[in-house]
Amino acid sequence: MKIILLLFFLSIAIIPAFGEYVEPSQQEHLLYNSIRQEFEKLDVPKRDVSDVLRSFDELVRISIPCDAADINNFINATISTRLAKFDTGLAHTEGAVTGGIYIWKCAITSYAGNITIECQNELMLNPEAIKSSAEKDPRIQHVEEMVVFYHELLHGQLMMDAIKSSDLWKNSTCNKKPQDRLDYSYTDANHQVISPLQTEFAQKLVEKHGGIMRVEKITPDETLSGSFTKKVGSLYDYPEYTSGGINISARSYNISTLQITSDKTDIIVSGTLGNKTQSGTIWLYVFGKQTSAEPVLPAEQPETPSPSGQEIPSWVKRTAGWWADNTIGEKDFVLGIEYLVQNKIISVPYTAKSASSGSMPSWIKTNAGWWASGMISDSEFVFGIQYLIQHGIIKVKSESEEPVPQTATEYPIQKQTFVQVSADVVERNSYKSSQIQITGKVENYKAGTSVLIEIVKPDGKSFQLKGMVTNKGVFTVPLIIDGNYQPGKYIIHVTYNDHEIGSDSLMVN
Repeated sequence: MKIILLLFFLSIAIIPAFGEYVEPSQQEHLLYNSIRQEFEKLDVPKRDVSDVLRSFDELVRISIPCDAADINNFINATISTRLAKFDTGLAHTEGAVTGGIYIWKCAITSYAGNITIECQNELMLNPEAIKSSAEKDPRIQHVEEMVVFYHELLHGQLMMDAIKSSDLWKNSTCNKKPQDRLDYSYTDANHQVISPLQTEFAQKLVEKHGGIMRVEKITPDETLSGSFTKKVGSLYDYPEYTSGGINISARSYNISTLQITSDKTDIIVSGTLGNKTQSGTIWLYVFGKQTSAEPVLPAEQPETPSPSGQEIPSWVKRTAGWWADNTIGEKDFVLGIEYLVQNKIISVPYTAKSASSGSMPSWIKTNAGWWASGMISDSEFVFGIQYLIQHGIIKVKSESEEPVPQTATEYPIQKQTFVQVSADVVERNSYKSSQIQITGKVENYKAGTSVLIEIVKPDGKSFQLKGMVTNKGVFTVPLIIDGNYQPGKYIIHVTYNDHEIGSDSLMVN
């Protein structure tokens, strides 16, 4: 029996006035983008959270007329949400790890009977907690990521639902005096509504992955000064799994130092309540034997030293990051992996198991982003790549074929080159950024090398970007334009090996 322990605490903060905003890190951006894409593809039943998701992309406006007998005449609310840097001061609560936090940050003014509520909320995700939550099993990792994200979205959606449709909230706010506080209770800081919603959601996800999820409550009466040991079942409760091996993992709330052990066939949990006056909750994830059609990394990770002692080239790591950001395609990412194998920077024992369907699992893309950001080591990332190659999910060219060169040498640039921008005109938006693509082609190139992109702003100042040249001589570089961009004309110059290969321009209005 394999046992994995997961400790998580999901939380919410309410800040009734605007505070200092801290930009999220690249790691946090990668994590948010990856989780949101996966979340929006889910087809399991869950409460609608479309309003809070929309608030990341645009202002959500809610207008409510008050009754004639009320103190106030009208309520106007505008709500937006943005990703913020995780506050490490919130990282541990009662011995558990905080996976995420949704913060309501509202400014409230009242004038001539009209109440204006301006909320610029923040979502914080803890990459270190989420990354370590699921060991090497992508099924559990996927469930954990989705549950953390859904939990935090609910803190936003439940309050938005109250603003839109709760008569109690409306009556309270329409009769609010200037010195009165806004009623934030609908954010469900105590998780009375959220806990059953996320439990049902998690159970559906586990079932979709072919597992079983059990919920165990530990009440204060079952403990001795907060400590407990309890039998929660038997291996024989899962006859469909025991013959081929069983994997039991746990997630806990209000429980620290949780342990899962087996006494012959009994499954035993022990630990300590974080808050000794409140009950703790344990989610048990039960999965059976892993199949090649649903590849799962083994629990033990072997060392992966380079046989040649070479370091992994930096351009391969950049490629992984660009793939995680959807800047380049999967084929360009595999190109970098081919280079590592062909040049014996990583070794792959070709004792391949039965090949899978060949579809790239989502967890490897997440790992690529984490590796590019320095969140996991080279050996951790290489271990995942080795597994995918052994199982036929990534197919690389043989060592006899010409490897991808690592560095550039000087080559004359031919005329069959071009540079173009995906949009001629971009409108600035204070609440939503726009992404355009700078693309082009280089002749007589070396794959894995870079073009230098200089962008001259309307005031004459400039900044630079770099783009990797693929095995077809093509480069694609994203440019994010937000409300801080100066209006005017931007000139884009692209050079390769100190030769200008082309230019283009765009207008920002």
